[in-house]
Amino acid sequence: MKLDGKVAIVTGGGRGIGRGIVQCLADEGAAIVIPDIDMAHAEQAAAELQAQGRRALALRMDVRRQAEADAMARRALEEFGAIDILVNNAGVATKRRGLPFTNLLEEDWDWCYEVNVKGVFIVSKAVAPAMKERRSGKIVNIASIAGRQGVESIPHYAVSKAGVISFTQALAKELGRYNINVNAICPGLLWTPMWEQLESVFKGSEDPEVVRRREVFERTIERGTPLGREQTPEDIGKLAAFLCSEDAKNITGQAINVDGGQMLN
Repeated sequence: MKLDGKVAIVTGGGRGIGRGIVQCLADEGAAIVIPDIDMAHAEQAAAELQAQGRRALALRMDVRRQAEADAMARRALEEFGAIDILVNNAGVATKRRGLPFTNLLEEDWDWCYEVNVKGVFIVSKAVAPAMKERRSGKIVNIASIAGRQGVESIPHYAVSKAGVISFTQALAKELGRYNINVNAICPGLLWTPMWEQLESVFKGSEDPEVVRRREVFERTIERGTPLGREQTPEDIGKLAAFLCSEDAKNITGQAINVDGGQMLN
């Protein structure tokens, strides 16, 4: 297993993309720390891994709070003795469905920035000293193809994910001398809870019926991607596992799309 003996932190790993990443890293042998503001899902994910014979720990943490991130890093070190991997996965989309930017509120903008950009900075700051001391580490930030090109109706989300990509590049330059790789993954559209927040951006329905939402999702994928099939959390997790392994030791500062060809750059 490529990550045997490694210790990985996956923020927001209780569900959605984070849950797929957690499983893929665990399948490669990593012990998993799951800091999440949603403890119910984090504890469920940890329990499922433990039932598989994996080492896992769920912790409550708000990525916007430096003190909580620092406490999480200390607990991870106490429990497992090292921090080898950090996946900054925790993120939000939009509180309200697609709007013209003139109708966005300052609180909408701040919410996306606080979680998606500041959160990546805060958790990386909490974990980096342990990696620098050991002169070894892998950091993977979950961005989005929206960070590659602005998306109407959700400029606050797109700008926040562009910030994640830029921060990834800056951190890769700074931490490379410590043998720490920093990369980003840019997912396309996935059938996760975040889709419900983004659906109307892709001219979907406000109908709350899941069946209708699934139809809108499938139509968007069919029309918008060369491969014509959806991505899954495990697709993102498999790339994360690769980037966290020694197979990717000379890859850093990159933002890699996993989107079925929806955005070709």
